[in-house]
Amino acid sequence: MSSWDHTILTVETVDDRVRIIRTAKALKIKSISIYTSADAASLHVAQADEAVLLPGSNSTAYTDGDEIIKIAKDKGVDAIIPGYGFLSENADFARSVGKAGLVWVGPSAESIEAFGVKHVARELAEKAGVPIVPGTKGLVETADDAVKESERIGFPVMLKATGGGGGMGLVVCHTSQEVKDGFETVRSRGETLFKNPGLLVASTSYTYTSPETFADSPRFIERYVPDGHHIEVQVFGNGQGQAIHFGERECSIQRRNQKVIEECPSPFVEKNPTLREKLGSTAVSLAESMKYGSAGTIEYIVDDKTGEFYFLEMNTRLQVEHGITEMVYDVDLVELMFKQADAQLSGKGGLSADYLKSLQPSKPVGVAIEARVYAENPLRDYAPSPGLLQMVQWEQLEGSRIDTWVFTGTQVSPNYDPLLAKVMNHAKTRDAAIKGMDILLSRSMICGPPTNLEYLAAIMQNETFQSGHTLTSFLKTFDFAPSVIDVISAGAYTLVQDLPGRPTVGKGIPHSGPMDPVALSIANMLVGNEKGKEGLEITLSGPELRFLGSAIVALTGAPMDFTLDGSPIPMWTRKHIKAGQKLKIGKTTGGGCRSYLAVYGGFPKVADYFGSKSTSPLVAIGGYQGRALAPGDLLAMVNEIPKTLGGHPSVPEHLRPQYPTSWEIMAMPGPHQEGYLTDEDVDMIYSSELKVSHNASRSGIRLVPPRAPQWSRKDGGEGGSHPSNLVEYGYPLGTLNWTGDDPCIFPIDCPNFGGFLSSTTVIRADWWKLGQIKAGNTMQYKRVSLEEALSLRKKVEEYLVAIHKAIESGSFEGVQALETTYSPSGAYGKAVVAERPAKGNEPQVRYRQGGDDHLLVEYGNEQFDLNHRCRVTALEKVLRGPDAPAWLKETLTNTVGCCTSLLLFYNGAKLDRERLVKYLQSLEDQLGDLSKIKVPCRRFRLPLSFESKEQTEATQRYMETQRPHAPYLPDNLEFTAKNNAFSPDQLKHNLLNGTLMTVVVGFFCGNTVSLPVDPRMRMASPKTNPSRVFTPEGTFGWGGSCGSIYPVDSPGGYMMLGRTVPCFDYLGYKDGFSLEKPWLFQDFDLLTFYQVTEEELNEKLGYFRSGRYKFEWDDVEFDMAEHNKLLQDTAEEVKQLREKQTKVQDELVAAENESLQKWREDKEKNKVDESTLDALLADPAISTIDSPMDANVWKVLVDEGDEIKANQVCAILEAMKLVEKRCHDVVAEISVQAPWDIKKCKVEKLLVRPGEIVKAGGRIALIRQEN
Repeated sequence: MSSWDHTILTVETVDDRVRIIRTAKALKIKSISIYTSADAASLHVAQADEAVLLPGSNSTAYTDGDEIIKIAKDKGVDAIIPGYGFLSENADFARSVGKAGLVWVGPSAESIEAFGVKHVARELAEKAGVPIVPGTKGLVETADDAVKESERIGFPVMLKATGGGGGMGLVVCHTSQEVKDGFETVRSRGETLFKNPGLLVASTSYTYTSPETFADSPRFIERYVPDGHHIEVQVFGNGQGQAIHFGERECSIQRRNQKVIEECPSPFVEKNPTLREKLGSTAVSLAESMKYGSAGTIEYIVDDKTGEFYFLEMNTRLQVEHGITEMVYDVDLVELMFKQADAQLSGKGGLSADYLKSLQPSKPVGVAIEARVYAENPLRDYAPSPGLLQMVQWEQLEGSRIDTWVFTGTQVSPNYDPLLAKVMNHAKTRDAAIKGMDILLSRSMICGPPTNLEYLAAIMQNETFQSGHTLTSFLKTFDFAPSVIDVISAGAYTLVQDLPGRPTVGKGIPHSGPMDPVALSIANMLVGNEKGKEGLEITLSGPELRFLGSAIVALTGAPMDFTLDGSPIPMWTRKHIKAGQKLKIGKTTGGGCRSYLAVYGGFPKVADYFGSKSTSPLVAIGGYQGRALAPGDLLAMVNEIPKTLGGHPSVPEHLRPQYPTSWEIMAMPGPHQEGYLTDEDVDMIYSSELKVSHNASRSGIRLVPPRAPQWSRKDGGEGGSHPSNLVEYGYPLGTLNWTGDDPCIFPIDCPNFGGFLSSTTVIRADWWKLGQIKAGNTMQYKRVSLEEALSLRKKVEEYLVAIHKAIESGSFEGVQALETTYSPSGAYGKAVVAERPAKGNEPQVRYRQGGDDHLLVEYGNEQFDLNHRCRVTALEKVLRGPDAPAWLKETLTNTVGCCTSLLLFYNGAKLDRERLVKYLQSLEDQLGDLSKIKVPCRRFRLPLSFESKEQTEATQRYMETQRPHAPYLPDNLEFTAKNNAFSPDQLKHNLLNGTLMTVVVGFFCGNTVSLPVDPRMRMASPKTNPSRVFTPEGTFGWGGSCGSIYPVDSPGGYMMLGRTVPCFDYLGYKDGFSLEKPWLFQDFDLLTFYQVTEEELNEKLGYFRSGRYKFEWDDVEFDMAEHNKLLQDTAEEVKQLREKQTKVQDELVAAENESLQKWREDKEKNKVDESTLDALLADPAISTIDSPMDANVWKVLVDEGDEIKANQVCAILEAMKLVEKRCHDVVAEISVQAPWDIKKCKVEKLLVRPGEIVKAGGRIALIRQEN
């Protein structure tokens, strides 16, 4: 292709562009791909030599021909090549490409235009001697005329719009009345297609329809061949009157006139060998009569009984199914298209006749079959099902080919064709090809939204299909019954969870798993699963599920209404479900808030993430789409159930865990108690009944104490201005965390580190209770010793073992019930379990307990010191290294290293804590003096923009919906500068000329916290109160004494100073990441910034989202001796600066307190008293409207006293689009509806106002049922 500069622009749907780029690379042609934000992470973007983001909306950008041509000209493109969608059959666009001086790699605009109008194409075919279906000669103008013509032709007939393709604007009619009715349908479809061409891209086989085509929505009529085969011939012309064909393909397996399965050659033609020559010769005749140039397809309908064939249409583009022709005839059709274009460009008009004719094959070699894999729901009339592909795994065989644009982590957009892949197999015989296709389709795995993969495999297994009797009516009688659960309604908050979750990952990947591991374990035992198998965690109210296959289920946990086909069934009992039955789980009917539904075999199509199927909804990780279930979701089940699982074993009621409304929770002091809280504060924690707030969820259970703590210190030192502030450290699971004066228990989806004090930690034996405590309950802590904690833990494990044995044996005799109360001995000890004094340059060490499974190693006196961080890193490397003792490797599950501390997660039931502490103390002697070592690290160079439209919008939204006034509003950067006695320019200068060291990676999704190396550049800043609902990914913020890079779109409270490139990749396919390490940074990484404009940063963000951004870093050493000299040399300067900063900060703290008080007073005016609320909830006529997720209240659409109807939208929430955010639609609006089963109700009491934050299951309003 030496005649041109080898640069092409691909402009079609994503799958064909990947295909085109493959050939371009083989021919050393430079390719440029265009894309939108919705498909930025697609393969066509990553594989092209260059990619350009299209302006405009995701839904219309690909049809903006003028903009596409402009991009081509700007990039010096020589040719534009279409595939089979959007603009491929737009004659005007093809003509415009030529006028712009570019080559159109496809047929001429005249050919596209002529064959784009069906009745004109019929006339051309007839002139070329191609048989046409009996029909009208011209267009039909009225319904009466249509009836007359139909009666003349003979029923059945097809009523068609003259433009469009892929079955659009087509109605089959069997009677005159159906013709009358269908006439209007076709007319309206035609007008719709004309008015909104964007709708034409819903399938790759749809064609562009020009305005001229549908100007009057004309119709014509053809005889319908009911027992027919859809057979097409692949042609290629040189534009000079010569053409050849590459045999035929059969495309008879269709749904709603859309191709599903294609074969080459046609099994029908193989049985009628003379037909191939007839089909081929007429197709070539038609192509030559129009001097057709490039690839094209002539489609026929072939009568199964007579073998007669009739012209349907010509597709003037590369067909979706062209790949099977390439396999059978050993040809690259895209390469031929390039060669034809090259010949045209060189002035030859096209390929030479001799060369073209030399390519004419004599016969097919073998058989190839293609199946189109779509993201579509077979139980919802095959509606498109966009979403996140959590796992894509293709089986490969010799002779197979898979053309796809998706991979694990692809977000399927609702804007485009849901075609995911074309699975093809080539073999010597049809039987072998079918067998191979069955293997490919059955063994390939796509986890995420529903697909038709199993449906396609079922077709391959069908005897009629295997016999080759493949009529266009085949799928009308094809019975497909997948073994799945259809989610009719999803309940308040239903998640997939398994045991043990992800306890070993860390770095901001939550632990996850069931909130109540006891209930899930027993549910699994009842159905015959391993106790850790994934099941459904149901909060407050449950889903309605339709089972399309037989199943064994059991529901355990908090009592809930439980019915099968409307009849009540017992919980804690094995239940056999038949295909077609509906299971409904209603609201809780007593104590507790979560139940667990186990299904035999679990959910095999839910993908693993770090070895677990558990859902972490706050960060959109794991489970089903990273979120709670929603109506329309499909959960695949296993296909076979062992016959050994008969009977209906049931756990007797007296052996089931009890779910009271007032709970006793066993806990251990620490990690921080003495020295932080007064003795009176400690007594308050353990002697008071603490009420569970209405903000209780998997990420935090907020409690209402009788009073605020008095605290034993005035502030948090370098941790912050409030006495609850600490220098960041790892959070134990189950800890009581004090965010200011408000206590909150951190369960299994909590952040793994932070800077707030944790005073008390629930022991592992009582974790299950945290899963059942609900809003309005009370709880009382009881202090226990480590020995008592381990003893109680052993009792829980023995209880589960006994239950399991009883289920298997059928006898529960002798099984002891699970104790929910306990009288501690009083020998509970203190938070600090051991200390090691300072020694020279070796700092003081304290060892703090955090329940029976956590130990916090703390260096120094809570001051930010990189010497401490160096020691933490060194200790962590020894503990996690290959030379660690075997007993430690077996019991140490995770570590969280921060600037001054290291939190150890270990199995307290298997590792004696005293042994662990002694070993840690011995390591301190081994580590010795680290003040002069050199630490290998990486130095990053990151772009930083101080302007961000997204950050400005986030601040504006915060002011409108959360807090309208504060000293840090509206400009976070200006406030942070003022708070540190800097001007805004000085702050920017420090960030751009300084170096920050990564001191901890985690929190959520690899959030990176860093500290300036130079103490003169260190700053202090409070966090926003309340936290923002939304912070854009890549935000560089400041909170406390540290900077932080937000890895993903998320809530947050750090002051937003600028924006850089994000540092987390969910599935690890981008440069710098991996599936095993989806976070970018690690401890001791050095961060430097250079300034860019907002436009430049947006370009880099586009590169990042499409997987093309390359992070810049060097391998360097950090010299601790040099750093310590810097600390010494600048000590006096730093002291003076701190004194200056303290004065300013005191003033701003006073201003914040005043502003905060005013804001709180405004909120208190409409706050509902807890006692009033309790009294209302006790009224049987009162029910609640609950929040489906953690979110911010944006709008309340009803008032107290309003009468409401079932399903009426009562409020609108706003929250992160936890799945869709990967397409960068960053804030979701969630409608909160009244219950579906209410009749006549009024709003009794509103419990929220705009701007307030609600948790999943939190109450929005109380409604009263009226008689």
